[in-house]
Amino acid sequence: MRFIVVRHAQSEWNERGLLQGQRESGVSARGLAQNEALLDALEGYRIDAVLSSPATRALSTAHAVAQHHAAPLRIDSRLHEQHLGEFQGMMIQDVLRLHPQSGGALLAGDIDAVPAHGESARQAGERLYHALLDYAQALPGETACAVTHGNTLAALLWRLHGAKLADPFSRYSPANGSFSLIEVHNGELSVLSWGHATHLLAAGCL
Repeated sequence: MRFIVVRHAQSEWNERGLLQGQRESGVSARGLAQNEALLDALEGYRIDAVLSSPATRALSTAHAVAQHHAAPLRIDSRLHEQHLGEFQGMMIQDVLRLHPQSGGALLAGDIDAVPAHGESARQAGERLYHALLDYAQALPGETACAVTHGNTLAALLWRLHGAKLADPFSRYSPANGSFSLIEVHNGELSVLSWGHATHLLAAGCL
C-alpha cells in the first residue's frame, strides 16, 4: 500500500505566525491557491481513499482531494496536529519570551518537549504512525491520501528517517500544501520521497 501524506494548505494562523496545535483556523487565500496547485500535482496519482485530521484547515484540503478523485473521505483524530497545550493561540515570539525553556525546546525541534497540558511531537508522530499501519491493513493494495499537520508529519518523517535524538524533528517539517510518499511493506512504513513542493513553486504559492 502507498500513502500520499499531505500537509494541509496554509491557514490564517500559519500566515500570522500563531501556534495552532489543535485549535481551529480558517484557510488563507494562499492556502486556497495551494489546494488548487496540489490537485494539479496529484492528477497522475490513483487515489482510492482520503484520510483527514478533523481540523477545518485539514478538511479543506481533504475535501478538495476527495471530490476531485471521487474518493471516500474518512476523518480520524489520530491525524490531528500535536496538542500544544498552553502554547495554542500564542504568537511564536511570545512563546519564546514567556516560556524560554519549554517554548525554546519545542521551537528548536526537541522531539520530546512537552508543552504544559499538551503532548510531545514524538507522541503526535506515533499517533499518525499507528493510524497509517491500521489503514494499511484495512485498505490493502490501495493508495490513500492522508491529510495531516506540520509537527505531526515532521515527527513521523523524523522517525522513519532514523533520526538521532539530537536531530531536530523540525528539520523534516514540509511546506503547507506539499506531499510525501510513504509505502507499507510487510508491516513497515518507509519513505519513498518527501516534501514535494514544486507544484507550489510553479503556482507562486509556496
